[in-house]
Amino acid sequence: MRAFLYSKNIFPLFFLALSAIAVIALSIVMQFLQLQIVHLWVTHLTLELISVFVAISVVAVIFQRKDPDKSSFSNTIVFGFSCIALLDYFHTLSYPGMPNLFTASSPEKAIVFWLFARSIELLTFIAIAFKLKLKGRKLNWLLAAIALSTLIFYINIYHSQLLPPTFDPATGVTDFKTNAEFSFFIGYALLTGLYWYQYTRSHFSQHLYFAAASFAMALCALTLTHYLTTSDFALLLGHLFKIVSAIFIYMAIYWHEIKRPYQLAHIAEQKTDKKELELQTILESMPLGVVRFDQSLKLLYTNSFAKNMSHIFKGSQVDQHLSDVFPAKIASLWQQHCVQALSGKKAEFYYDYIFAENVQVYREIIIVPEINLAGKTDTILCLVIDSSEKEHAKRKELIALRETEKLRRALNEHAIVAYTDIRGIITSVNDKFCQISQYSRQELIGNSHQLINSKYHPRSFFKDMWLSISTGKIWQGEICNKAKDGSLYWVNTTIVPFLNDRGKPEQYIAIRADITERKLAEQEALRLAYYDELTSLPNRRLLKEQLERSINNSEPNTANVHALLLIDLDNFKDVNDSLGHAMGDELLKQVAMRLQHSTYANQTIARLGGDEFVILIANLATSKQEASIKAGDQAEHIRVALSEPYTLENEIVSVTPSIGVTLLDSTVCDAAEFLKQADIAMYQSKARGRNQVTFFDPQLQFALNQRNDILRELIHATDKQELILYYQPIYNQQKAIVGTEALIRWNNSQLGMVPPDQFIPVAEQANHILVIGNWVLHTACQQLQQWASDKQRAHWTIAVNISAKQLQQKDFVDIVTTALTQYQVPPQRLKLEITESMLQEDVDNTIAAMSKLREIGVRFSLDDFGTGYSSLSYLTKLPIDTLKIDRSFVDNMINSKEDTAVVKAILSLAASLKLEVVAEGVETAEQMAFLISAGCQHYQGYLLSKPLPIEQLLLLDS
Repeated sequence: MRAFLYSKNIFPLFFLALSAIAVIALSIVMQFLQLQIVHLWVTHLTLELISVFVAISVVAVIFQRKDPDKSSFSNTIVFGFSCIALLDYFHTLSYPGMPNLFTASSPEKAIVFWLFARSIELLTFIAIAFKLKLKGRKLNWLLAAIALSTLIFYINIYHSQLLPPTFDPATGVTDFKTNAEFSFFIGYALLTGLYWYQYTRSHFSQHLYFAAASFAMALCALTLTHYLTTSDFALLLGHLFKIVSAIFIYMAIYWHEIKRPYQLAHIAEQKTDKKELELQTILESMPLGVVRFDQSLKLLYTNSFAKNMSHIFKGSQVDQHLSDVFPAKIASLWQQHCVQALSGKKAEFYYDYIFAENVQVYREIIIVPEINLAGKTDTILCLVIDSSEKEHAKRKELIALRETEKLRRALNEHAIVAYTDIRGIITSVNDKFCQISQYSRQELIGNSHQLINSKYHPRSFFKDMWLSISTGKIWQGEICNKAKDGSLYWVNTTIVPFLNDRGKPEQYIAIRADITERKLAEQEALRLAYYDELTSLPNRRLLKEQLERSINNSEPNTANVHALLLIDLDNFKDVNDSLGHAMGDELLKQVAMRLQHSTYANQTIARLGGDEFVILIANLATSKQEASIKAGDQAEHIRVALSEPYTLENEIVSVTPSIGVTLLDSTVCDAAEFLKQADIAMYQSKARGRNQVTFFDPQLQFALNQRNDILRELIHATDKQELILYYQPIYNQQKAIVGTEALIRWNNSQLGMVPPDQFIPVAEQANHILVIGNWVLHTACQQLQQWASDKQRAHWTIAVNISAKQLQQKDFVDIVTTALTQYQVPPQRLKLEITESMLQEDVDNTIAAMSKLREIGVRFSLDDFGTGYSSLSYLTKLPIDTLKIDRSFVDNMINSKEDTAVVKAILSLAASLKLEVVAEGVETAEQMAFLISAGCQHYQGYLLSKPLPIEQLLLLDS
């Protein structure tokens, strides 16, 4: 009977049934005799401490487990049973009769800890039954259990009013307590069935123990559904069932874990015996003689092939010395090479002797030192090859045989060779394989190549390889493997299937060549070609390829709107100039790190060069509206991150980024255009004051294209004689011409007549304004020279507009005087017009240059007066002859009291300073009449004349 119970694993349920019958019988007897339990708290403490001990033991044994495959399952046990142990301990200390635990012990306080403990215990059982695993370290889950138990302890001790009532001294347990225990009963009853079902499927004893433990806990819950006092016998009965459950938990987890190492050791021993048997089978089946000697050259082993091959080995015995095995002459030769092998060097030699009946036999011997883990040679392995047939072959085959031998030796010396069976299990490897993989033969043989799998190649790579060789085809390719120390190496591999008589593979040989250096060189070349050397980020070339790939791979109805963020550091040149290029490089590295922290894994960060970085966000959204929001949010996040101060050694440096953003959908297919748009947007951020995020606007690109067209043609405008001076007459009060203002015009063959407000700003930005200004000055002086002989126009002046860059030239005074001298023009007939905005920079040098020219007679006009920001005090310092009232005041002075006041104030100021005044933009007779009445001396505007070419001007005056 006893053997039957243990053999069928029925003992746990049989024991549980007997325990239940005994406990129920004891209950009936005690109630029949109306016995009372005294000092129940002592009994309760004893029973609960047993349960706590079991829970702690379970946690302790699981916590020490080192099996990584079970770590996640172990976390469930560590967390659950740690909570159970702590809460049962708190329950024990809170039981009536125990000393106060911060607050007075009471049934309700103890019941709360009990209910929490049973709830977590039920959830733990459920998690184990359904194999729910918790990821992470066991220590973290232990701490989590302590934290959770502490929280429950805190709430029950200090905020018990938040919890539902569980016990009434008058009526016993509450409905809540009763319903909770019924819930536990149902849960454990269902778990009993589930574990029993799992046991019937797996016959795994742990499932049976858990079924018994669940059944005991179901009886425990049922027993505790109702009682009136803490001395009620139902409490003792319930705790006895809990002890029974704890015993089965102890057997299911603790005892099972204690036995587990011995079971694993037994399994390992069986595997070792199997490997030894396989090795012995291989050695006995090898088609060559295998002989082994120890350090003293005593015979250790001779395989069957060697014994059958030669009468010398047929009579040899284990422990027989080499000199006793071979004839004297052969023994000397063997001993010489065996000593060489014992020194750690591989030995090969050949010999021949006369066999019975004068048969000449030839032997080829390979002696390989067998090196132990300490690096010393304990034994030597001798491979004895009967080469008689080869030696007896025809002379004409001798050369071919020698070449074959050379190839064989070269392969063994230089190639990495491994044999596998039909399942891919390694059956043999050479030294090169062990050397490059850093695994010993014992570690390699019997394992698959999964041991050296680097995870570099996808599964499909090896799937295709096996599909090829399993059909008998030779496979060639390059494979990345992982050595024992974790380093990667590359091999050029050829796998040849060995086919049986039916044409099916029966084993494989893999011949490999180490190409690691070549692959590293290729990778380095790839890195140099595609990655920035300073920051290790992708460079412009790789970015462009990925950008083109994103564009070409866009599919309809997918998230195929991409974003490109071009980032340029503001004032980076100042860092290089002030702190040095080494500091500048360090700043770029820190910027690259911040960008990596501000982006996601599927986003590409690249350095274009200098202080320019680009972020490609592929497949950002399905619509440009959504993509613009996402790209804008990320760009702003990056702007804030890059604006934080940087620490460069002991220096704190602050730089800000200007960011240009552009969006791309499947309608655009030019990566270069995409980059250009981002660049335009970035420069717009610079123009807006830097430290900005700006999205690309097609109008910006149109304006840039127009500017580039203008600049391209403008550079050759003077050489092509496309520039023309128009002259707008300046009249006095009698409407007689007293002078003109020279206004430049440009008539280009490609662009037509280009307005000055379009090409003058471009010329200033490109510094071409100096060339144009010089042309205007010389053309005006040449015209004054022609008028000098004309009595009607000899007194006319020409006002020439001067740019700020012209005036700031160090040799500007010399340029003007040279032009006056060249054309013999009286200096007082030349007026140079400047604007108030030109007085904002380098005022002292500007005044000095003007004063030198004023001394020789050149006159100056202050154009657009009243619209700038210069101080009125400058008027007392500047050598100004004429003030020009801006047309914006003239336009509105009739209807605007403010503009009327400004005009009168200018006229009054000019009168006080004894300056001439010219009113610009006079277009109506009413304006003319007002200005005459206000005392203005000179006028200019369409009412009198628009700007005219010289031919029309002369006709106008005649």
